[in-house]
Amino acid sequence: MRVLTLLLVTLGLGGCAASYTVTESELEGYLNDALRKEQKAELSPGLSARMTLSDIEVTIGEEPDRVAIHTRSSVKVNTPLIPLRAELAFTFNATPWYDRNDHSLYLRDVSLSDVSASPKELEQALIPLSREAMQVVQLFLENQPVYQLDQQGWQEDLLRQFGRELRVQPGQLEFILKP
Repeated sequence: MRVLTLLLVTLGLGGCAASYTVTESELEGYLNDALRKEQKAELSPGLSARMTLSDIEVTIGEEPDRVAIHTRSSVKVNTPLIPLRAELAFTFNATPWYDRNDHSLYLRDVSLSDVSASPKELEQALIPLSREAMQVVQLFLENQPVYQLDQQGWQEDLLRQFGRELRVQPGQLEFILKP
């Protein structure tokens, strides 16, 4: 029955339903909503920091089978004398995978590939905060879906039934429908 349904839909639509794509901007929108949370950290006794992730950009397929996530974070370090403000920039790389059971896209093998701080003078002081931020983001990305199929569209319905393979293409993730 599944084969017949897929065949009829594929023939009826002239081959339009053979794949479904998720673009960089779709992933960016979801991640900007999901990751815009303030993080607090105790750097040392009397020294704490608050960090908010923002401006998330996604690059798909620049490296084979990988997704890159670029984000900036505003950081406020509370010191005994005066508060300091800085900006951290992170780049994470990960491998996307599709879980057919909950119809969601996840990232695994998340790694931090680049960290920088502005002003540069604070970079060494912010390394502990960047490690903690990396752990929070890594935990989130590996355990929460970065994209979930819409429950109402016909293409998403076909993907839930026949989606078997995920390909990383430059600029998009492509789900291949197979009986």
